[in-house]
Amino acid sequence: MSNSYKKLGIIGCGVMGQAIFTSIIKNPETTELYPNTIYTTNFGDAAVQRVAKVYDEFSQNSIKHVNLSSNENEKVFENCDVVILSCKPFMVETIFEKIQKWDVKLIVSIVAGWSIDMLKEATQHIESKSGKSTKFVRIMTNTPAKFGYGCCVISFENEGVDFEDFEKKTVDQIFQNCGSVVELPEKHMDAATSLVGSGPAFVLLMIESMIDAGIKMGIPYKESKDCAIKVMEGTSKMVELTGEHPSVLKHQVCTPGGTTISGLIKMEENGVKSGIISGLLEAKKVAGELGKKK
Repeated sequence: MSNSYKKLGIIGCGVMGQAIFTSIIKNPETTELYPNTIYTTNFGDAAVQRVAKVYDEFSQNSIKHVNLSSNENEKVFENCDVVILSCKPFMVETIFEKIQKWDVKLIVSIVAGWSIDMLKEATQHIESKSGKSTKFVRIMTNTPAKFGYGCCVISFENEGVDFEDFEKKTVDQIFQNCGSVVELPEKHMDAATSLVGSGPAFVLLMIESMIDAGIKMGIPYKESKDCAIKVMEGTSKMVELTGEHPSVLKHQVCTPGGTTISGLIKMEENGVKSGIISGLLEAKKVAGELGKKK
């Protein structure tokens, strides 16, 4: 077995697939495990053009061969060692039904709600050209990955499957360009879908609320936006660098009888904290149901 997988495929370069593609293609530094060829397929010519624009912008990097196509999934599976499955949950079965043979070594799925067992069941009819079993990995990442500031949660298939060291390193090196990488057991992937995958939308709602409040208080939009972004960015960095629990840092800002504690009490009266928690729990619940709607 070759100790490197050089051909990478991406099935579905929508919002998340394009974010992953961008993080890979814009990276100027590679290792011996990094792919040198990428195949992508999209569900329409307009999507192909968007991906082509990204590639043209970063075409001077070390990935010299990129094949962009529309609705040519068979070509991706036929030519690639590693395939990132980045389609909508309802498309998975249809995509796999059309494949009869492949020599794919790793399927890396970012499809919400589809467990590794479900993926294995959907691909059990596919014959391996080499006679070797395909291995499965689940990943959840988010849209900031496009800029290298995402978070990737990785779960490797572990029941009776031994991953080579270079295989795990290959996945890590592909996705570390998206941002930070965290490995968790698969049982946490629905929660990761909520916390990591949906998380940016929840944070953006908070930023939007702060901007709107700034405007309501008379601060112009641009300045309100700049302040809200920097408050969110700086506070996140403070939690990361100090290692303190957020509640400890929160109370350090609260002067008795002051503005901060007054604002916090009003937010609690309006269920801000419980609303955020409820939203995350609901997103996790829906993630678990997506794979059942086959």
